[in-house]
Amino acid sequence: MKQALILFFLMTIGYCNAQDILADKGVILLATNEKINFEKLELAGKQFRYIEPTTGEKKEIAINTVKAVDDEKHNRVFTNRNIIISTEFSQGILVEKTKADSIADAKKLSKKEIPTIAANGCPDGIYQTKQDFINKIPSSTAAVMQMGGIIDKEEIVDYTPDACYFYLKKEDKKIKKVFAVCYKGQIYFQTGAILSNRNKTDRAQINDYPNVFVRVRIMGENYYYTEVDLVNKWAQSFAFGGGIVGGALSKGNLYNAKGIVWDVKNKEFNIFKNCDDYNEFIKTLYPDGVQECKDHQPDIEKVREAIKKIN
Repeated sequence: MKQALILFFLMTIGYCNAQDILADKGVILLATNEKINFEKLELAGKQFRYIEPTTGEKKEIAINTVKAVDDEKHNRVFTNRNIIISTEFSQGILVEKTKADSIADAKKLSKKEIPTIAANGCPDGIYQTKQDFINKIPSSTAAVMQMGGIIDKEEIVDYTPDACYFYLKKEDKKIKKVFAVCYKGQIYFQTGAILSNRNKTDRAQINDYPNVFVRVRIMGENYYYTEVDLVNKWAQSFAFGGGIVGGALSKGNLYNAKGIVWDVKNKEFNIFKNCDDYNEFIKTLYPDGVQECKDHQPDIEKVREAIKKIN
């Protein structure tokens, strides 16, 4: 009798494990439309586990980054209904639509566990490092809130700001020294991260508020465009070291909204320091975007229009 019970128990375990195998072979389609071949795909909590066919290596991938799974006979065995990507342009900005469905097909996950995913495939969350952002794997998915104001902070709830601070909701603590935050499908780079990961020719550009986050305004396959108020540190030093007669120039007057692109290929930020610098960047990519440089800084509206063209 005891042996029969043990046999029954082992058979039950084997049956349960077999239920978790979604497909022996097939293809995983990511939210970014990248395809991954697999063997022995199984669901384990919030992750898929599988074997890489060519190396035999065991791998894992977060379920919230997977759009669909097809087996070797091209049968759809899993669909993440929360991810509906329609790459359309609205005023030049790549938009990703999300649907408030759960992916109950997998393991009856609650809707709250499924984050919104940005147009580049990054789930909502805090990205501590550049590599986390490149890998599209958040370092933390702790609840955050957008705040405005330098002295008297105020939560932003009814609009999408181009610049803000982020606070950890539970701790009411300002988020510092991270690379980016994805929030409600929008990507925000932290100013300090931009300055720490900029092209080596842009070293003179500085900002007094490194913890401010700026929103990606235009996104494409090649560049993510944003804007930050920056100043040339040598110009600032000259102005406040007695170079400007009578103190006629205030600190705020030295700052200008500088166009900035995250270069997807080179994995660095490129700051348009002035009109000539912007022209140097755009002339080979989109010659019609070159400006006459009547002023030291380029026309920011024309910069935005040109970035839309090259993406």
